Parts: sequence; C-alpha cells; structure tokens
Amino acid sequence: MMSNTFLILDDDINIRKMLKQLILKNNLGRVVAELSSGEHAVEEIIFYKPDIVLIDLLLPFKDGIDIIEQTIAQGYSGKFIMISQVENEEMISNAYEKGILFFIHKPINRLEALHVIKMVSQNIELERSVNMIRNVLSGFDANSAQSGTSTVEDNIRSILTDIGIISEAGSKDLIAVIRKIILYKKKNPLLSYQLQDIYQEIAEEENGNKGTKASARTIEQRIRRTILKAIENIAQLGLDDYYNPKFTEYSSRLFELKQVKQEMKFIENPAEERGKINIKRFVEGVISQINF
Repeated sequence: MMSNTFLILDDDINIRKMLKQLILKNNLGRVVAELSSGEHAVEEIIFYKPDIVLIDLLLPFKDGIDIIEQTIAQGYSGKFIMISQVENEEMISNAYEKGILFFIHKPINRLEALHVIKMVSQNIELERSVNMIRNVLSGFDANSAQSGTSTVEDNIRSILTDIGIISEAGSKDLIAVIRKIILYKKKNPLLSYQLQDIYQEIAEEENGNKGTKASARTIEQRIRRTILKAIENIAQLGLDDYYNPKFTEYSSRLFELKQVKQEMKFIENPAEERGKINIKRFVEGVISQINF
C-alpha cells in the first residue's frame, strides 16, 4: 500500500480540499501540510520533506517555479506535480525543465489527477526498492546489467506497440532516450535530467556509429512526430470506444487528458487545433509502467 506524504500548495481552498480528499479516499498517503501562498513555502517544504508536492504555478508572494528552484537548490529531493489553469505552453515547458514531473490543467479532472498521483507514487516506490537492492547488492556484473537493459527495452517496445508507434521513424530514438533515463535512474534515483542533454548524447552516438550528421534537434523532432502520432492513435481509440482499456490506461498516463480530448475534436473537425504533447511527461509516463 502506498504511504507517501503530501504537501498541497494552492491559493484556492476548494482545490486543496478536493486534492486532500482524493489522496485520503484512495489511501495514497497523508497530507502533512496545506499552504495558501508561496510566502513561506520553501521553508515549509524543507521542514516537512514531503514525498510529493502538489503545487499551483501562480501563487501570492512567490510563484511555483521560484519555489521549485529554491527548494531543489536547498537539497529537497521529492516530486513536484503542478496543477494550474495556466495555458501558456512556454510557461508549462519551463515548469517541466525546472523539475516538475507532471502538469495537470484546471479545472481538475479527478480521474486524471488520480492517475498522475498514483504514477508518481509508484515511481517513488520503485526508487525505494532500487535503493534497497543497491544497499544489499553493492554491484552487478556487466552481463547481468546488460540482461536487465534488454528486458527493459522489451517492456518499452511492448508499450510503444500498444499505442501503435513502434514502426514510426522516431521510435528508435524514443527507446534510446527512455533506456538512457532508466539507466541513469538506476545509478541515481533522485536524478534531475535535461532532455536536450540526452538528445545530444544520442546524436553523438549516432554520428560516431554511422558517420551521419544528426543533431540534438533532429532527434527531438523525430521523437516529437512519433509522440504526436501516439496521441492521434489514442484519441482515435477514444472516439471508437471511450471505455477501451488502452484508452483508459494511456490517455492520462502519457498525456494530459485535456489534450487527448482536444485531439479527438481535431480528428472529428480538422478546423480545430490539435492536442499538444509534452515529451517529458510522455517519457515519465512510459517509465512509470516499467518495473526496472
């Protein structure tokens, strides 16, 4: 049973009550503190050391991004889930870069919020398990490590097959990115990574092995096109059968449910905007399903 601690930071008391109820009703853990502004948020987070912080972006006194940056700088290693009505894509992307794992749009969809909180809780449990194993077994030989990597890749391929993108040109790049992040997390479960750095690594490896001139930007574009195909496939599943198990499983695990619904509107009417994707959310969603 999950028993993580939570700190809820939102200036709307109704949002705080709803999130607390969601956590307690589903036995996800306990709420150690509720804050209505960013004024003393950094000090409170450092004091309580919650496993998960549910945080709004726009807050009185100090915004969510500043709070995240300052708490991480002071050594806080918990997880951030941002819940906000902000629609600006640049601000949302910046939030992911600063350290949030997932972004949930207001008004909150309870099913999506529950999925996301469970995913992050599961990630924490996996990290704890990895740490326990590491403490017992000080090292693994190269062959065992390679075998584990192979199993992980099989699991990644299975998920990409499930959502119909395994044959897309960018699927190999996507697998490479996810595999690298998992390997890094095995070494350091508290790792904070930048996707651009990983794209660059993959580009350099590709250039060295094949003599090509791939760039980090090329890798990112191939991955983005592949994930756009994934959201299209999931949206089509939802249109065909809203209760399709794959739609239920992946619509809020790999994407923001709001964006999947927007993609469904686009499929029905191309005059609508397409649903938007976030690569880091997609990657973390895949990783949350892999027992590594």
